[in-house]
Amino acid sequence: MNKTERQEQILVVGYLKRLETQGMIITYFSVPNGGTRNKLEAINLKREGVRAGVSDLVIIFKDKVLFLEMKVAPKVLKSGKLSYSNSKVSDNQTLFLDKVSESYVCVSAIGYGWYGAKEIIDKQIKKDK
Repeated sequence: MNKTERQEQILVVGYLKRLETQGMIITYFSVPNGGTRNKLEAINLKREGVRAGVSDLVIIFKDKVLFLEMKVAPKVLKSGKLSYSNSKVSDNQTLFLDKVSESYVCVSAIGYGWYGAKEIIDKQIKKDK
């Protein structure tokens, strides 16, 4: 059974908790951009700085900050190719990730499922040593 983006992100957060406890990362947090809100709440959140396209997770390492956008892992088609059709990156997300890449201290990435996100995090840990 395929997991939802939320389920995949919960697995990643469990991993981040362990890494923080082990001192492998400094800290992390989630950006609550999703969900259904009434119009007044949405207006107030926008005034407070909530922006469309901001990455799902922010992970702080010793020398870098990783903005990680979570997407559902691709499905394997009968042809053996991978299908990313259920997990497209929005225009706002692409714009945000591009802006982050202009920084000298921030990096951005898209984690396709738990394993994809873990690979990105582990690669950054190796760079951080």
